[in-house]
Amino acid sequence: MDGLMTSDWARCRPWIEAALEYGHGTHTIDDVEAAIAAGEATFWPGPNAAIVTELVELPRAKVVHFWLCGGDLEELQRMRAYIEGVSIAQGCTKASTAGRRGWARVLKSDGYDFGWEVCVKELT
Repeated sequence: MDGLMTSDWARCRPWIEAALEYGHGTHTIDDVEAAIAAGEATFWPGPNAAIVTELVELPRAKVVHFWLCGGDLEELQRMRAYIEGVSIAQGCTKASTAGRRGWARVLKSDGYDFGWEVCVKELT
């Protein structure tokens, strides 16, 4: 990451780490940073919030996936709307997110419908 992104990352990192607590241990903060550095994910810093997205290419859709979101909820909503616009310009036809049940309630007024229930089980 360049100097500006490094300072933004250091400032926003706690919000992303907090979001990872709901990820069932699939990634560490170092994994997220490596994905951003490799261009596999995009880091969107805001003054009081941050988002990490991934572009997912499917056979019949290009999807912007809101992977990790943390910080001020109102700011996250504004950022999400902006990111959706950028994603449309990049050819995305869908947006998705996975997270706590509360997100479905927050996103409903912005046109998001409940899509999938995600259940997780540790295999031993």
